[in-house]
Amino acid sequence: MTPKIQWANPSLRIPLVAALAGVLGLVVFAPRSVLPRLDLAVVVHVLAAGMWAGGIMALASLRPPDGWSSPQARALIERFARVALLAFAVTALTGVLQAGEQLRDVSDLWTTTYGLVLLVKCAAVLAMLGLSLAWRAGRPVARLEALAAILVVGATALLAAFPAQA
Repeated sequence: MTPKIQWANPSLRIPLVAALAGVLGLVVFAPRSVLPRLDLAVVVHVLAAGMWAGGIMALASLRPPDGWSSPQARALIERFARVALLAFAVTALTGVLQAGEQLRDVSDLWTTTYGLVLLVKCAAVLAMLGLSLAWRAGRPVARLEALAAILVVGATALLAAFPAQA
């Protein structure tokens, strides 16, 4: 997009290694019953979440020369916000669909390991939303939001590796 922001050039090494580690971890450690069950909703969920959380982690790796309140940094945040909003909406919708398939009853949220991990993931997602709003309001919380994104990704990996026994 024009104008090009010279300092906004994040390294792709970290997200690439993280993505490869996630795929390798799922293939190596997931029960064999999980891999054949991957469906379109799961794939869309992972891709949309990758756009949202990956974008946050990429932004968190940047250091604007004049800080996040500078006009260039604000423009970059606004550019990402358009993508992030759509990616979050798709992630949330497909996540709710998956949870509905995995949980037999609402009480499974606090009576099963799967439900408890899902609650931790939901809390981290809500924290990410609040931090995103703070960031857009001009409070630099990129590293904290990236940390919450890492927690969400970790919880997601646990949910994928050990699905509920529905």
